[in-house]
Parts: sequence; structure tokens; C-alpha cells
Amino acid sequence: MTRIFSLPTVAIALTAIIGLYAVSVATVVGQDGANMVTEFKGKLKSFKRGAVVVTRDDDVEVTVMPPDEASDFVFIAEAKPAFLRQGMLVRFTGTFNPEGVATSPIGMVEIFQPVMGRVAGHMREKFTPGVHGAPQEAGAAFAEVGVVGAVVGMDATAMMVQAGQIPVRAPLAQDVKFEIRFNNLSLAQEGDVVNVSGFYNEPDDTKVKAERITIKVDRVYGEAPEKPVRASRTSRTRTEKPADAGTTDDAAAE
Repeated sequence: MTRIFSLPTVAIALTAIIGLYAVSVATVVGQDGANMVTEFKGKLKSFKRGAVVVTRDDDVEVTVMPPDEASDFVFIAEAKPAFLRQGMLVRFTGTFNPEGVATSPIGMVEIFQPVMGRVAGHMREKFTPGVHGAPQEAGAAFAEVGVVGAVVGMDATAMMVQAGQIPVRAPLAQDVKFEIRFNNLSLAQEGDVVNVSGFYNEPDDTKVKAERITIKVDRVYGEAPEKPVRASRTSRTRTEKPADAGTTDDAAAE
């Protein structure tokens, strides 16, 4: 049966479509003009009122609003095993057999924190404890999965993780790398290098809405600090003796 729409119904539908189009245009065009794409590098100056202040390489300060997706705001740094603590969240990818035993050592482990903001659907698994991946096919010898969970323990050869309801023991490669990937500024410092991509309303390019903010630093977390070399009492005494001798000789000469 063919349904016939009345003219008022069509008019209402067209009004709704035009309204949606107007809203979409409003999101692209600001009061001062069209949104312009920008991408730049600078140094972190501060974080205030929900915005990141970055000094661009041309010494111009830019106020950057964080991305809508929490996962698009990332701080990256290298870490040593000593940085890890029980209960910290980690994720890694590995190949496991049907019994849940890893078939090869894990070469990269990411350390992260829970996110407070919105996370896109395709990224949610990276923040959800559990064992994620395509179901293992019947008869398959192994399957590659992503493991997300809290550290239970670790030694020189393996890491124990509670991945949701599943305990996982994963062997670690001798040259395993640990990478911090925090979606916040808890470890950031003034002067850290910041890469920003986003939009601004022309002509003011000092106010940017970010699509992605990446802060990557050379600092290594978990390294033992170098202990200062302290002079012993004996070495100080030996150093002082020539001065004392010189004073005695001067006195004898007088």
C-alpha cells in the first residue's frame, strides 16, 4: 500500500531538514568566519580554566581547548619496570593458545590511567579491563588478543595481570619496553614539547579547539636517581694536609 503524505507533513519534514543543515553549518562557520585547520608544535606553559596554554615555536601563546574525546589527549613517556606498582593499569597485545598461555614474549606494555571524559567506541576496549579480540576459531592453535587489566605482580621474566575476571600471566621479552600513555597532564611539566592539531575561527589563531594534543617527553620514569659522590673523611683529611704543612713551613720560616 502506497502511503501519501500531506503537504503540511512535507513542509514540516523540509523545515526539519533545513534546521539540521543550519545547525551543521553553524558548527563549521564561527562568528568571525570559517573554521581553519591548524597544526603546530610548541612548549607547554600552563593549564588553566580547562584549557592548555602552549607557546608556539614563533613565541606566540595559544589557548587550546582539549579534544572532545579523552583518548585524543595523550602524554607519552618511557618507563622502567621500577615505575610499576601493584594495581596500575596496563595493556598489551599478545598471542595465546586455547589454554590461555602466551606463545611468545610480550615486547611492549602500555601504562595508562582511567579516563573521565568521553571515549570513542573503537577506543573503549583499550580502557576496559578484560581480554579483547576476535573469538578463537575452532581448531585454531592460537589467537592474538588485547589484554587490559591491573598489575598483580611482576618479576624479571613475566607479568601477572588481572584482566577483568581473567587472570593472565604473560612472559616478558628481555628487551620489553614500558610506555606511559596518560590522558591527562599529571606528569607533564612546563616546557614539555606539545603537538596540537585542531581548528580556529579566522582571523584569531591564538584560540584553538583541539582535535588531538600529544605531549611526548624524553624523561624516563622509574630510573634510579644518581647518587651524589660524597667525599670521605679520609679524603678530606688528605686534601687538607698540604695546606696545613704549608702553614707550618711558613711559621718555621718566620
